[in-house]
Amino acid sequence: MSTEPGTVEPITGKYVHVDVDGTDYRIYFEENGPDDGIPLLCQHTAGCNNQEWRHLLADDDITDEFRVIAYDLPFHGKSVPPTSDDWWEEDYELDAEQFAATIVGIADALDLQDPIYMGSSMGGNITLELADWYPDRFRALIGLECGAYSPGFHIDWLDHPHVNTTEVNAYSCWGLMAKQSPEQTRRETMYLYEQGATGVFKGDLYYYSVDHDYRDKLDQIDASECPLYAVNGEYDYLTDPADGRAVADGIGEGAIAVEMSDIGHFPMSEHPALFNGYLSEILADITGDREGDLPETLRPDDVDVELSPSS
Repeated sequence: MSTEPGTVEPITGKYVHVDVDGTDYRIYFEENGPDDGIPLLCQHTAGCNNQEWRHLLADDDITDEFRVIAYDLPFHGKSVPPTSDDWWEEDYELDAEQFAATIVGIADALDLQDPIYMGSSMGGNITLELADWYPDRFRALIGLECGAYSPGFHIDWLDHPHVNTTEVNAYSCWGLMAKQSPEQTRRETMYLYEQGATGVFKGDLYYYSVDHDYRDKLDQIDASECPLYAVNGEYDYLTDPADGRAVADGIGEGAIAVEMSDIGHFPMSEHPALFNGYLSEILADITGDREGDLPETLRPDDVDVELSPSS
């Protein structure tokens, strides 16, 4: 995309009201792509917001066919807390049922027909609950950095008055990105993490590290009708490619594990060009436009992306 002065990007932002368990949430979302394109619903990582997807929203190769929609969960970004609740009287804490119901509520409120859902980190893990509880609602599920269990990150000092949580939360993400991802976009990913509200990152991690545990429940998922892709980055030490393969092996038919070479835990924002190339291969598999099976590992050469000279 040109960045000449005066360039207006085709991305639009709107609000939609979503009812979840009787509470009205005013949800902010951005979208790009044809109205009749295949909906691609994008979930951000814990403690962040939909800006993580801005490079995908601006990718003409994908938005020519897909209607890309990236939203802010309640309490994140521009989706402020509900006006009907005294939300300040208790700690924010996201659980699996609330998380999955909100995603389905957004798809319903936007009247999306057979959308593809895609999310990273906590957004990747929730593909298991969506596949288990809402198998008929989606055309396919793409779980980036997906694992059956990801313990150890519901940590008190991520929301502690003696800690500069803005800086700590951002730097806690630095080591999860591949060293060869461009520094500009790695720094941008950290910048996005400096914008979260107090307590939200830790509250999201309650779902990620406490409430989500599918180690003994993968066989409950039937992915034969709604394919599930567990797509994990080589440099993600939280949920590495072996975790993705364990998810696919545990589910069986309909579940596919793909390793993304040379990328980390925040693929869409830490190295957008490489991730968008990898994603195109997966989307082509979903739509049936790809010849042959997906490889077990996607590499930069497969999508004609050169890594940073400093790598």
